Amino acid sequence: MLITPIFGLFAYNSGFGYDALEYLVIGRSLNDGYKIYDFIPSKSWLWYVYVQKGINLLGGDFTHFKVTLLISLQFIGIGFSSYIVVKKLTNNLKTAFISSFLALICCFFMEMNFLEPEAPICILAIWSLYFLSRNKNLTWLLGGILLGIAMTFKSIAMFYIAGAGIYLLYECFIIRKSNFWQITQKGTLLLVGFSIPLLLSLLYFHYLNRLEQHIYWSYIYPFGSYPAHTLFLKKLLIKTFWFIILTIISLFAAIFIKNKSKFWQNPAFAISLFFGLFSLTSLLKSQASHYFYAAAPFFSIIIAFIYTHFSEIFAKKLARIYIAIVGLGALVLVITFVTRPEVIKRLLKIESFAIEKTYETTVNRNLKAKDKTLLIDFGTLFYFHSHTYPNVPFINTEMQTSDYIKKHTDIYQKSLQDSSVKLVIFGFRKTVIDDSTKINTPENKVALEKLRQELNKNFIMETDSILYIKLWHRKPTK
Repeated sequence: MLITPIFGLFAYNSGFGYDALEYLVIGRSLNDGYKIYDFIPSKSWLWYVYVQKGINLLGGDFTHFKVTLLISLQFIGIGFSSYIVVKKLTNNLKTAFISSFLALICCFFMEMNFLEPEAPICILAIWSLYFLSRNKNLTWLLGGILLGIAMTFKSIAMFYIAGAGIYLLYECFIIRKSNFWQITQKGTLLLVGFSIPLLLSLLYFHYLNRLEQHIYWSYIYPFGSYPAHTLFLKKLLIKTFWFIILTIISLFAAIFIKNKSKFWQNPAFAISLFFGLFSLTSLLKSQASHYFYAAAPFFSIIIAFIYTHFSEIFAKKLARIYIAIVGLGALVLVITFVTRPEVIKRLLKIESFAIEKTYETTVNRNLKAKDKTLLIDFGTLFYFHSHTYPNVPFINTEMQTSDYIKKHTDIYQKSLQDSSVKLVIFGFRKTVIDDSTKINTPENKVALEKLRQELNKNFIMETDSILYIKLWHRKPTK
């Protein structure tokens, strides 16, 4: 609780962030009469409903303050969940405090200061850890249900299921605490529990006649079509090296310690390890820092286990450990200040976000009632601040949109043939579209060429005098 105000200030001054603008536009669209899958999502469906309902419960205004409040509540939820679960599983206050504290500190370094689905997913996974560690048939069913709910936020939750499955094999064949029949029962119940929220989702979207979209964007695209890249790898390593070092040291200590069974036969320790390791699988697709956070609360538990063990053995030498921790913390701050000084500044001021009024007026001053827009450059930014929506099923030109355009190369052309579209923002950026990795695919080339043809035929271009972006206005009708 003591660091929550600091985190709240940090989150507020960080702004909405690129990803969150998409979540907020789609979440707010649900208030404005749109439905799930009217716009292509980057995450699973429940995340957008969560954003909508969460902001509505906090007052309904999609402002920086309300978004920061929701982020801060998630922050508190992670801390309390980690503390309560670890305390129940270990009956050790020190282990519970350290695991909770580390999980919260990681929020500063792994983009949890922005609105990201990893926060509620981790809360659900932490409580799933509690039930799985109780190691009864019923508790494995309950743990599976929680992970199934997490899956409806984002597909990354699937990797926790893989981790739980590997633990069952470990329990049977390595430490021999259960026989094959026992782990078969628990594994079956885990999958049954996991399947319940997913089956309910299928029935819900079948009822809405949107089952095909639901299956594609929740399962087929994330696991089969989402392209891998390493655009954020360097940034990830710089931000998380300290935590990676602590985790590696803790794992080596657990391997070479004399009384190994204290850790390796403890379900909470082993499941935390497998949860953490398998959740890192998502980094094979993208190395955005928040992808790493799915592992952070569970590696924090590993570190807390090891620290508590050695602090009891070397109680008189703890001063040296504390000095080393302070030194590591100072090194982290220095590296952060050198590489990203703007991050430190977020703790030293209160941002006014005055420029956002300009984003709103740039769009809305050119529109009349019922006029439509197609905002390609910085789409989610302008859609959010102008509170407008496109006449196409996407609000940005990210990887999901590139996938959609494979079968809809005429989508831009059809959009601009709608005479109610009066304003287009396009042509300012060197990257042309958000998904810079697919700019040269045949489908995107065809779609963009048709867009340019339609713009040159029916629109007049001007350069905005304030933001210096290209605004295309529909030519007046004769």
